[in-house]
Amino acid sequence: MKEEKKTPISSSPKPQRAFILTFKMVFSTWPYVIISVAIAVTFWIVSSIFDQLLFFYPIVIFYLPDDAFVGFILVNITAMLLGIVVSMNIYVFRHSKMKINTASFFSGSTLSVLSSTCASCSSLGFFLISTLGAAGITATSFLSNYQTPLRLLSIALLIWAYYSISGKLTKSCMKTYPNSSK
Repeated sequence: MKEEKKTPISSSPKPQRAFILTFKMVFSTWPYVIISVAIAVTFWIVSSIFDQLLFFYPIVIFYLPDDAFVGFILVNITAMLLGIVVSMNIYVFRHSKMKINTASFFSGSTLSVLSSTCASCSSLGFFLISTLGAAGITATSFLSNYQTPLRLLSIALLIWAYYSISGKLTKSCMKTYPNSSK
């Protein structure tokens, strides 16, 4: 019985090239670009409303105070990464011939959505307090005090999710050759 050897389709040994190739592979079709942009814009709008930067009543207005600049930049990065990761997950789910567990799609995407919104700065904080009582006050206080580190953690989780989904796509693009050395 011959042993099979898997070699990547691309001959480049650099891992950075694999990330670029998988990105181009997913976003070469318009539906995934549209999904990515829609998710990023939706997340940006929701997080801007929660952070009280975007208002719709009585007129649509966007206000960015000086002390919210770092959080705003982190929300923009998170929104872009979230759109990319969710689109790539959908691509893998639709095009993968491997049997993939649906729990593997519960990656950094969900945690980044939960951790990057400031629960204490919005009406969500009052909902947590009234629903959970003392635990809600503790959660609100925690989210308020550690908002920037939690956003950095969510960005790190999204980068890790991008790395893992890129690895799945790279492994699925390997061609099997029979090993003739035996």
